[in-house]
Amino acid sequence: MPRLLPRIFLLAAVLFLGCSTPVVADKASFKSAEKDFKAAQTAADEKKMVAAIDAIGAADCKEALEFLLDTLEKDQKDAKAGKGLPGDVHDHVVSAITALAKDEESVERIGKAAVKLDSDKMPILALDQFDFFKPLAAMTRSAAATKHLTAALTDKKNPYVKVAALEAIRQAKNPTYLDTVLGILAEDNKEWMTKWKIVPLNVFCCIEDLVTPGSDQAIRVVETLCTQWETWTSKIKDFQLDDRLKYFSRRMLNRLTGEVADLSFVIFWKWWVQQKKAPAAAAQPKKPDDRSTDFRSTPAFGAEPVGKKWVFVIDVSDSMKLDLKITLEDIEKRKPEKSSPITPGKGEKEGEKPEEKEEPAKNPLAKLDWKNINFKIDLAKAELARAIKELPEGYQFAIVTYSTSINLITGNGWVKSDQTNRDTWERKARELQLEALTNIHGGLMKGLRVCDKGSEAAEPAVDPDCIQSGADTIIFLTDGWGSWSDDSKVQNVQDKRNPNNPGVKVGDGTHIYGEDIWPDIARHNLFRKVVINTVGIGNHDKECLRKLAEKSGGTYVDWGFPES
Repeated sequence: MPRLLPRIFLLAAVLFLGCSTPVVADKASFKSAEKDFKAAQTAADEKKMVAAIDAIGAADCKEALEFLLDTLEKDQKDAKAGKGLPGDVHDHVVSAITALAKDEESVERIGKAAVKLDSDKMPILALDQFDFFKPLAAMTRSAAATKHLTAALTDKKNPYVKVAALEAIRQAKNPTYLDTVLGILAEDNKEWMTKWKIVPLNVFCCIEDLVTPGSDQAIRVVETLCTQWETWTSKIKDFQLDDRLKYFSRRMLNRLTGEVADLSFVIFWKWWVQQKKAPAAAAQPKKPDDRSTDFRSTPAFGAEPVGKKWVFVIDVSDSMKLDLKITLEDIEKRKPEKSSPITPGKGEKEGEKPEEKEEPAKNPLAKLDWKNINFKIDLAKAELARAIKELPEGYQFAIVTYSTSINLITGNGWVKSDQTNRDTWERKARELQLEALTNIHGGLMKGLRVCDKGSEAAEPAVDPDCIQSGADTIIFLTDGWGSWSDDSKVQNVQDKRNPNNPGVKVGDGTHIYGEDIWPDIARHNLFRKVVINTVGIGNHDKECLRKLAEKSGGTYVDWGFPES
């Protein structure tokens, strides 16, 4: 079982220290469960190992916590040699540990264990650190929790422990750490803004959820960022934010202020701060003109990608050969569901996207040859070809096709957007062939693996090459529902979505259904923050596509229609 399955956390008891009723330590139960675990481990019985770990956690005593922490530490050493615990057992160990964070002593032990994990040398451990930090980040009265989270946030060398703590605090929405989070941007380490851009990216995302829009805190954040911008530009030669950092800084600042400009327009933001701090001053400086709002990319498949590295993940399963029962007019009536906040216009609410009443000539989809678009695959191929043809110079792209198998058809790594490559892949996009089943999870995972070094990273969630040169945006299209995954061997499992039709079988893998797919992809994307735009044609898994977009700040486009 993969190690990146979603964890189930029992956090209610740890929100406020001292609120829970003392639990009588059950040492006898622990000893019995410990014996069962060792026997199951010797027999390599995964189910019994999981049951024993759960029983150890339920024993709720100091000895149980010590045993679980020792087990995890040993597992990390064994994993380096390829002999670690099965993924499901490992996950239950982590869940049991986090559920035992019920008093200051246990919080101290867990925090110490989390910081001790050497994610700098073994990056996958950052996900365990996040799991340990998550319950601690929700605590507002624990000195131990504050100490260990602060240690992680102020680590000057390890980007992984920083982003693990940042994401835990972001999810807990605990504003007590705001000053420490802002302090990361002031650290004397230019690699945070040049090489390890997941650090400022996660700082921006964290601040976005910690600060109340329009508050004095929001003004202080903008003022601090202006000061920091001047520091970066003085210390880093030819400093500039890349497109992805511009996007996330703009998204954060938009939510806090209601204005549309990224952090690079520092003159505007200094003016904004001055206005907010002294709105009644007799003589106000003129509003700067140096602020562009023209930041949108040309839409691809109805949504606006972010950044300059795009992976198209296209469904070529057999069902894509069915009739296309939707027209351009129908599509233009649909409103994409954009997850990132945007500036509200007149009569709109925060987070709503203004209705764009474009002339047909301005809508990229209107450029398609609709007379020759009869089947779902025709629309996918035509729009893919158009998107590639209109990619600007300097961009990079890759095309993943998925059915039962997964293929990076553009070759290993990125393709540069130049005239020759655009002509080549516009033509090849129109030649896609259909295959068999629908491996949604595998297609998305391949998209997350694409980077300068290829597409074979074992752990794309934390792989340094994927982090530093991976996708900015994944544009994912499907016409249906998952029916296969990378670990499937045979198609012999009754589809639980069609319990009354014994003829409908799916693969025997772990990531077939939407409720298993999107949490795992979200976990792989926990620190990287790749924007995932999803497009559904026909009768598709709307909830899965909506969640994939929502969790990544992307857009869900529904081109659905009834299918018999």
